[in-house]
Amino acid sequence: MASDPSLLAYPTILTLHTVGMAIVVGTCVVMDLRLLGIAGDVPLTALTGAPRLVWTGFIINAATGVALFTTDAEHKATQTVFFVKLSLIFLALAVYARIRKLVFGSPAAIASPLPREVKALAILSLILWTGATVAGRLMAYLI
Repeated sequence: MASDPSLLAYPTILTLHTVGMAIVVGTCVVMDLRLLGIAGDVPLTALTGAPRLVWTGFIINAATGVALFTTDAEHKATQTVFFVKLSLIFLALAVYARIRKLVFGSPAAIASPLPREVKALAILSLILWTGATVAGRLMAYLI
């Protein structure tokens, strides 16, 4: 991509990376806010399709992230903020998986009151996704 003569290659990959991030983070934020009681009239069953969105966005981000990384791998591989970003994404996805198991692991779980752990995980998820987004944005400015 770095040697592509097209002026649109890099902006297209960057745009797709942003769209992928919006899908992943947006879906997780909607779920987290619902678990925290916002839009409580929306049934949890409405979120059962969330994994498809999250993993589709993640695949888009992984593919475009590799492409963006290869454009300046020597520089990005030495940035602490790059490893912070990857760590925050890993942790956020682990929290997402735990929430999915606790809330949607069985039909009975959806119908029962949410455990305290779920609300704590939802808050942690919001913090981790915010951190990953900020770290990713900072990568463009740190030399």
